[in-house]
Amino acid sequence: MAHPEELAALDLYPVWTTAADPAGTFDPFRFEQRMAAYRLMIGNTNPADRFGADNRHNPLWGLMFQHQWQLRTGRLGADARCDGRIDPDAPWGYGNYTLCAIPWLAAADVGVVPPLPVADPPAASRFRYVTGGVVPAELVGAVADWRAYFTLVSGSEAAEPELVRRALWKAHKTCLDVVVDALADVDTEPWPDLEVTFLRGWCRMVDYLWAAAWRTDFASMTAHGLDVLPESLLVTPEDVHALPARARGNVVNVLRLADTPRWRYHVNLLLWKRIMRTREARDRVLPLLDAVFDPRPANAAERRALLRYLLRP
Repeated sequence: MAHPEELAALDLYPVWTTAADPAGTFDPFRFEQRMAAYRLMIGNTNPADRFGADNRHNPLWGLMFQHQWQLRTGRLGADARCDGRIDPDAPWGYGNYTLCAIPWLAAADVGVVPPLPVADPPAASRFRYVTGGVVPAELVGAVADWRAYFTLVSGSEAAEPELVRRALWKAHKTCLDVVVDALADVDTEPWPDLEVTFLRGWCRMVDYLWAAAWRTDFASMTAHGLDVLPESLLVTPEDVHALPARARGNVVNVLRLADTPRWRYHVNLLLWKRIMRTREARDRVLPLLDAVFDPRPANAAERRALLRYLLRP
């Protein structure tokens, strides 16, 4: 599972090495259980070293890194960093639930992980979870998309890497579309409005990564995904200003995206999807995203490239 010395240098290493595999019941309201579930899904989708001998090319790594960030930065609730209990009312916790418990159910259907029941939420919640083994109607489609992903990666024939990433991102987007709708319908107090806006914007930013079939394997995440998100909750604009430059720039873009009118966001995403039609453009996704969200003299060449990709027949 990636080189041991590389893992040992990361803060997810302790839970990676000590979290017990779910037994009897999978409790997705325990941080260590979610991480153990990811570890199983990563480990059991590498038949014949399809993602490399150390599994470093497995695209599920991105979900594990994201969940570790959520714990580290207090986004899973007041008790999570102390005892691993995830607040069922935590918006980020609910978002990750759709990207952990829902894939787990699909993986169990395909035989990738044990068919364990998923524990109910510990208390009544503003969000809708699997309860009594019943998947909420709005998440049934997400289970189907994740089932398609796990069927693809557990088959006897190794699928082309970008085809695998597209299947994963399709399922990922289906989940986060549900999260966006849920956030619009619930009262998110006492979570800061700015933080919830950041989450809504992050869901929109993920749509851009989905269109590009962005890599979320171990190497890509450690190279590009570890210093672009805020290491504390966003309560006031001053919290944004205090961030390191790279994270601040990313957060500003995400917040701006959250506040973009819905019609304009969909038009812009449609144009971005057209730009991402070619492998050449998808291989340049990070500099092209920079040109879209932070146009300046230094990325003029990339902005010209955007236009060429957009107008290409």
